[in-house]
Amino acid sequence: MRLNVIVVGLILFGAWLNIVLNSYVQLGSLKINWILIIMLVLTFRHSTHLISFFGILAGLICDALSHGIMGLYAISFFVTLLLASQLNKLFYANTFLTVSLAVLSMSILEGWISISILGMLGTEINKSSLILSKVLPLSVLHGLVAPVILLVVVWSEKLFMRNV
Repeated sequence: MRLNVIVVGLILFGAWLNIVLNSYVQLGSLKINWILIIMLVLTFRHSTHLISFFGILAGLICDALSHGIMGLYAISFFVTLLLASQLNKLFYANTFLTVSLAVLSMSILEGWISISILGMLGTEINKSSLILSKVLPLSVLHGLVAPVILLVVVWSEKLFMRNV
């Protein structure tokens, strides 16, 4: 139960970061998806399938904030987090380097899934150039920010999941 409260609280914190920081802090035209990074770190720390379903809620929040197609982020977050929970045991060792690499690779996968869904919806986009120009640099940025998010997640777990 406490984990569920922490997940919802961190999703709301990520939404706040998306609203506030992305308005002022941008590298080029790249906006960090704080909610995705938080959800990936939580998935790698706690490999329960419930976090994947919380990814649907997080994706709907991102959809509402982006004013795009409703359900696009929700589907891509759910699939990415479900796959990340299955791949958790392969390459995650709870260190800064591994969390960065894991978030980087899963962020690339989420971007590819989103672009593929957009392609299925009939929008005329050049997938390869969009992946190289937007998804790849943003994923590297996500990988660089992930250790900071890991510290925030660990701090919140220590604060709220301790024995009462």
